[in-house]
Amino acid sequence: MDESDLRWYDHLLASDSSSVKAQWQAAAEGRRCLLICGAGFDPRTLDVPSAVREMRLDQLDVIAIRPPVGGAHVSAASAAATNQSGLSRMFGNHLSIVESPVAIDPSSTGTMLTRAIQRTSNVLGYETVLIDMSGLPSSISFPVVQLFLQQSLSGAGTTAAFSGNLVVTVSEDASTDASIVASGLGAPGALSGFSRLPEERITRIWVPVLGSGAGEELRALRTWLEPDEVCPAVPFPSHDPRRGDDLLLEHRDLLFDEMQFEPRNVLYAAEGNPFDLYRQLIRLARRYRRALDPLGGATIVVSEHSSKTLSLGVLLAAHEEQEIVVAHVRPLAYAAPEQMGRSRASIRSAWLAGDPYRVSVGT
Repeated sequence: MDESDLRWYDHLLASDSSSVKAQWQAAAEGRRCLLICGAGFDPRTLDVPSAVREMRLDQLDVIAIRPPVGGAHVSAASAAATNQSGLSRMFGNHLSIVESPVAIDPSSTGTMLTRAIQRTSNVLGYETVLIDMSGLPSSISFPVVQLFLQQSLSGAGTTAAFSGNLVVTVSEDASTDASIVASGLGAPGALSGFSRLPEERITRIWVPVLGSGAGEELRALRTWLEPDEVCPAVPFPSHDPRRGDDLLLEHRDLLFDEMQFEPRNVLYAAEGNPFDLYRQLIRLARRYRRALDPLGGATIVVSEHSSKTLSLGVLLAAHEEQEIVVAHVRPLAYAAPEQMGRSRASIRSAWLAGDPYRVSVGT
């Protein structure tokens, strides 16, 4: 299958400290920059802002989004206050803390937020935008990143509304992911800002990106979607070579016993490279649509329950294959341990739009 038409057929991914800082320096030096990050309780909240602060950029503004946390444990509220104080110390009057809007439909919170920051902060006018997904739920980070990806495209006879550099970062720490537990679930649905389920029912293919402790979310989505086939994605290669096998075993009752899952349908995506999952999802979507076109086509639904890195791969695929539906279940609250230690995360950075992708024809 020819993939040369993919937007990120060639891409820039930095996965170690020195290359991450070199990428940021190349994207930001001498430019008016904006950092968009979280202002919640996650221990990784300050990882990227601290590293950006060390660069001592002359023209840097920061928008920190306070995500909705519902009935989060008191320790989470305390950690959020500590993180916000840390952001204030680092950036002073260059920092704006933005509250997540309250929406009747919680799935539209991110879309409402993007409209608000466009209106109040002219975010599309910056020369370089760095978005840190680490401390933000996907219901917020996905629409924010999607805003810049969409506005960086130019159509026939039109110029892009955002012509700057877009860099998206994630701070990964498996122990932190395991320590933060979602409690209580809202109604499952499709994430606002992306494709919706078609009104007419056609063959429905569900691709859950598996993660630990996601059993309730997976069952809620399965009941809502009633998929005709399931193709779970697991991390491989992974830091833990048995990670993929362990996830399939953890969810074996749902996959094997209840859904009669076909093992050859597993997608294996590199744990540390979002562009690998991005390509895998696009291949799968195109393959199913081509095969089922004589029968009316197929609806591809992806849900993410894993790491921030793989979540970025889901986002990129849904941006490019615009008929991919992103399904999610919003937790009503988060439970965090009484003592949340410092993050031991590694930062990855993907340069998604801007200078490296501008190629002059004939040069």
